Amino acid sequence: MGTGRRQLVGRAASAARITLALMVVGTSRPGVAKAQTPPTLPQRTTTLSGVVTNLNGVPVPRAEVLIAGIELKAISNDSGVFEFLAAPVGRVRLIARRIGFEAAEQRVTLEEGRHKQVDFELKGIAEQLDSVMIREAGSNGRMTDFWARRMVGVGAFITHADIERRHPQRPSDLLRTVAGVRVTNGETNFDHTTISMGRNTVLSRSGRSSGPTLANDCKVSYYVDGSYVPSGTFHMDDMSALMVEAIEVYRGPSETPAKLRQRDTACGVIVIWTREPPSKPPALA
Repeated sequence: MGTGRRQLVGRAASAARITLALMVVGTSRPGVAKAQTPPTLPQRTTTLSGVVTNLNGVPVPRAEVLIAGIELKAISNDSGVFEFLAAPVGRVRLIARRIGFEAAEQRVTLEEGRHKQVDFELKGIAEQLDSVMIREAGSNGRMTDFWARRMVGVGAFITHADIERRHPQRPSDLLRTVAGVRVTNGETNFDHTTISMGRNTVLSRSGRSSGPTLANDCKVSYYVDGSYVPSGTFHMDDMSALMVEAIEVYRGPSETPAKLRQRDTACGVIVIWTREPPSKPPALA
């Protein structure tokens, strides 16, 4: 190939490279790039709801339910119900938490157009009871602690409605259906029942431990209307069942709130709330 022909081919190749570069620059202009970007599709959502309760099935109000990873949360109402009206579709991690409880979480898959029901049971933490304050509808300030501890659910709770339904002859009859509590009748109808829920180690004749058993000589402790009653000076059957408004039962140190612990409460604590006398009708003029 002659020298002149090679020069023409070289100039043609250079022109082609310049044209290609101009085409690349032209397609990278903001207006052109924006036109080629596909439009953003709206995020698909669905509805999600549930109920938050403690281990005894009592609703937990004002519990916070979070969808992890995004700024989306719901608060349970007085019935423990929470609701998300626009939860993202796909696999999500839900976290439920409330002061006085251990946090709980669940992983669920949400599908577009299909409502999802997710319920939580929260385990109460006895040591944090003092930081939980709640009033249940119809309760008064005197029994605020009762309703707060019942909401957390550590221990056993007998309400006014339970007492009305069962019509006990003696207050101790209300404990016969409480797990971990044994009520033994006395030899005569006039004797107090024996209430056992502490555990102790009983030695056999050989001096060896025969294992844990309910200890009849381990006496429970009492609180009446929030006031501690010295051990051995009171039995719940000293009062009429008609006087009892509500009862709390703590079956050992692991259940007993710090506020109720004394030196002699290791065998269990029973908290009794008495009924307030009916208000007197206004005097006639």
